Amino acid sequence: MIEFAVGLGIALNLLSLELLGLSAGGMVVPGYLALFLDRPGRLAATLAAAAVTLGAVRFLSRWVILYGRRKYAAMILVGFLANLVVDEALMRVGPWLGPAGAELRVIGYIVPGLLANEMHDQGIVSTAAIALICAVIVRAAATVLIRFGVLGGV
Repeated sequence: MIEFAVGLGIALNLLSLELLGLSAGGMVVPGYLALFLDRPGRLAATLAAAAVTLGAVRFLSRWVILYGRRKYAAMILVGFLANLVVDEALMRVGPWLGPAGAELRVIGYIVPGLLANEMHDQGIVSTAAIALICAVIVRAAATVLIRFGVLGGV
């Protein structure tokens, strides 16, 4: 199912870019978000990490010239670091949160950076909205195909 979700997510991202002019946060983002739609805490943590990444890179750009590939690399790197910080904080605070602590983890290592890069170009709300819409479509398609035995019940 993972391969299907990522592949369909790539196709939907390209389709939304062509039809609506909006990217769903990067090529693989809708597929990965679709895999975690049943865990809203992880979705919220990922979107929050992307927003923090965007803010940190915008703050950093006051002193460092960031555009093009440099901006993209900074987004990916800061998103990766935001993921590490969230994981480390949850390791320390997690025992007090109980099961809710496991739900606040970020999805993937590069997903926050990819989302933040698109949020910078097209806005936070529109990027989050189109990414979640594409993720819901991917999840629904996968569910239907599993139900009819096309994906083999994976």
